[in-house]
Amino acid sequence: MTKTMMRTGAVAAILVMVGMVSTAFGQGPIQKRIDFNINVPFEVQIGGYLLPAGDYVLRQVSANDLNLFALYPGRHMMHSPVAMIRTTRIDYYASGRYPEHTNIKLNIDEGSSEATPVLRGWNIPGDDGWQVIAVVPRHKGLMARAR
Repeated sequence: MTKTMMRTGAVAAILVMVGMVSTAFGQGPIQKRIDFNINVPFEVQIGGYLLPAGDYVLRQVSANDLNLFALYPGRHMMHSPVAMIRTTRIDYYASGRYPEHTNIKLNIDEGSSEATPVLRGWNIPGDDGWQVIAVVPRHKGLMARAR
């Protein structure tokens, strides 16, 4: 065997290994994404901050932290997130009744003078839900502190 053939074989083996490793890293849980629209004439309160009407995307930040979501304005995530949202899972496994539809969970804050809707969490069909436990705004311009 010549040195050229050995080098060619070694390079081919390395390329096959790199291909297998990159395929293995490509596998894994899909990050959840929820597109929603707030089309009310007033603002929706989320974690003590007011969110104006408009289109939004909630997206899991990492496959390693399934309870951290980024909130993006618009549908295309062209800008950086306006907030990071820490959640906890709503376990539907014990009841065996997974949600059939995606929905946003809202409550009405009857203690406020405007009875502002409050985003409490969301569900994805066939999966557990998420409940909001903390919100950290990233852009002061879009989200205002609730009174």
